[in-house]
Amino acid sequence: MPQIMARLIAIGFLLSTFLAASCLQPPAEILPHSPVLELENWEARVVPETLKVFVRRGEAGEEIQIAAAKKSYPVQNLEIEKATLRWTIPDLAMNVEVRAEHNRIRLRFQTTREMKFTWPVSGLDPAMKALIYPDGEGLYIPLDDPFWRLRFPDGACRDTHGGLSMPFWSYHLGGGTVTYLVLSDLQTELCFSNLGDRLSTYAVHDFRQRDGLPAYEILIWLGGASPISPAREYKDWLKEHGEYVSLDEKINKNPEAAKLLGATHAYLYGDGKTPQLLKELQGLGIDRVWLGYDQDPQRETRRVGAKFIAAAKRLGFLVGPYDSFANIQNPGTADAPNALWDAELYRTGCIINADGKPREGFAGRGCELSSEALARAEPTKHYIETRVKKHLATGINSYFLDVDGAGELFDDYSPDHPMTPREDRLNRLRRMRYISQEQKMVLGSESVVSWAAPVVHFSHGTLSVHNDVLWPLMRNRNKFGGWWPRERPAIFFKPVEVEPEFARAKYDPSYRLPLFQAAFHESVVVTDRWELSPVKFPQLVQTRALIELLYNVPSIWSLDLREVRKNGERLAAHHRFFSPMHRRVGAQPLTEFRWLTLDRRVQQTRFGSTITMTANFSDDTFESISPMCIEAHRHDEGRREVYCPAP
Repeated sequence: MPQIMARLIAIGFLLSTFLAASCLQPPAEILPHSPVLELENWEARVVPETLKVFVRRGEAGEEIQIAAAKKSYPVQNLEIEKATLRWTIPDLAMNVEVRAEHNRIRLRFQTTREMKFTWPVSGLDPAMKALIYPDGEGLYIPLDDPFWRLRFPDGACRDTHGGLSMPFWSYHLGGGTVTYLVLSDLQTELCFSNLGDRLSTYAVHDFRQRDGLPAYEILIWLGGASPISPAREYKDWLKEHGEYVSLDEKINKNPEAAKLLGATHAYLYGDGKTPQLLKELQGLGIDRVWLGYDQDPQRETRRVGAKFIAAAKRLGFLVGPYDSFANIQNPGTADAPNALWDAELYRTGCIINADGKPREGFAGRGCELSSEALARAEPTKHYIETRVKKHLATGINSYFLDVDGAGELFDDYSPDHPMTPREDRLNRLRRMRYISQEQKMVLGSESVVSWAAPVVHFSHGTLSVHNDVLWPLMRNRNKFGGWWPRERPAIFFKPVEVEPEFARAKYDPSYRLPLFQAAFHESVVVTDRWELSPVKFPQLVQTRALIELLYNVPSIWSLDLREVRKNGERLAAHHRFFSPMHRRVGAQPLTEFRWLTLDRRVQQTRFGSTITMTANFSDDTFESISPMCIEAHRHDEGRREVYCPAP
């Protein structure tokens, strides 16, 4: 790549006539100091007083406004150096720095005051057509789409360390993309503005003394025209900074992780925890599978034990427990074994809110267990080591640790174990590393976000998008199903007919993007949420199957003997098509994603240079691919195979 050239030009009032012609920059906003940073194939013009940033591709390109503040600020001490701008905003006691860096611009805001600072406001320019939004796997949201304007009320926000699966957002410009990567993901939220006739966004960063008032930093760049370009470019940035760990690297450290390639995932319930389940899977030709289980020794008669685990491993399967370090209940009344610790930790280990009260635990039971309290107690009490080694003694080769990889981080105001979100994240990373690296377990977690990707092998839930419509449905136990009966909980097995709005928000392929796959397909194996078996929503069975195959990710089932006998052929047919391909390209990058029709209902992915998948979600045949079917083109074999999932 040629050396990036950066130069700074002070634009004076001589350009006011030209700029006044732009509807985005009326004459009143033209300022005597509007410096320009020149990068490889584009330039960025910065207006210090309004914090507006305009970009242009090439000399003949149209200037586009990509960022602004919500108000103007008087500035002082403007400095223009080789590739850097600096100034101060006295009203905010803030120093601002903008510099060209590896064909990106880096903006840094530093203040000595506690405040909530809003910047950038983005999506206002008419050239911006759609938001590329890493909600779970990823969404493509046309800014003027009435459906999504109803889904995102004005002021709706997501934090960038966990509410988004990756700490960036982007806009599609037609011929390219613009991406905003939040380097200061803690204490930053991305919010929606929905006051006009289209959506826009703004970021809010909370400068807190509690965190030490660290700088707020954002990288911005113009990228490729593909809607997955921002995620691929984010992966490039991670690799540049040594923050990317491939699945091949993880397999080199733990060869058992190779068994994820081609594996269907399933949680076991009731008589599914018996050797007969393994025989049934064998009979269906399921030769590679991840099996998980959550069980209560005090309340369940059928449990996965050492003999079952040994038998599963002899078949080449991965098998391991569900566990969680997130909650604690009174040991005298605890109703969940994962929330059962000792009386001392229950008395001293709760997260304490700013009001001095314990943070309520899952479903209103017990409290949230402070990761800092656990970390401080571990050298003498060995809580985590004891819990993990109890499971290891059964012979497992995998482990699922709920919550830790999902990005939900807390403040703890306890005087005995104070904690900030930064410290919470470090604690969670340490204990995930302990399981995956020190104990050599094939580790998964819930809805893994980017910062947890280096320490896990798989994620249950990242494939899911827009769970804002899922949570209310799940709370309706009569419709969705609850946690009973214990041997076959309805939450996992009861079919649910969903409203069209739900189906559109979560599974309409024209709105979905394989963003997480574009960044992490070669690093983390992902599935949908564990509550959402392939047959949970009967009218969506085919659509969900095609999405999984198009993205080259496994299904996740809830299984007992009854379910295997009822849906075994469906499971086996999907596995026969999916497993050989995933074994070949499950550790390769997603290199291409395309829409082949204007309505975005015929889609194509490519993995490495080996396999191209073409899914037809439409009602019409597309180039010999029937509706609701998918074609795999194996380039190295010159062979095509079509699969049509059963309705």
